[in-house]
Amino acid sequence: MVELHTGLFANLWAMLNSNLSSSNHSIKELELPRHELSERLEKAILDIKVAAVHAQKIGLEVAAGHGLNYHNVGEMMNIEEIVELNIGQSIIAPKCFYWLRECC
Repeated sequence: MVELHTGLFANLWAMLNSNLSSSNHSIKELELPRHELSERLEKAILDIKVAAVHAQKIGLEVAAGHGLNYHNVGEMMNIEEIVELNIGQSIIAPKCFYWLRECC
């Protein structure tokens, strides 16, 4: 099995589809015009697809993860060669902070 890193995809998606670019957490190197972000996002998706196809062709099962969440995971679900998506941190981390606020 191989896991493809989706961090660039996730960062591009967030800069294009959320308020990240106008927050203190903006990714400076991705502060680009929307059309350029969109082009880079499409290329990132294509790169992941090509890697997934190649990995499957040589006999590997394909997983993907890093920066995936409820909002952007749909893009990765469209790549049929990917058999596992790892979005656990985006689910667990907010629950931990909620629990810490409630109990401590």
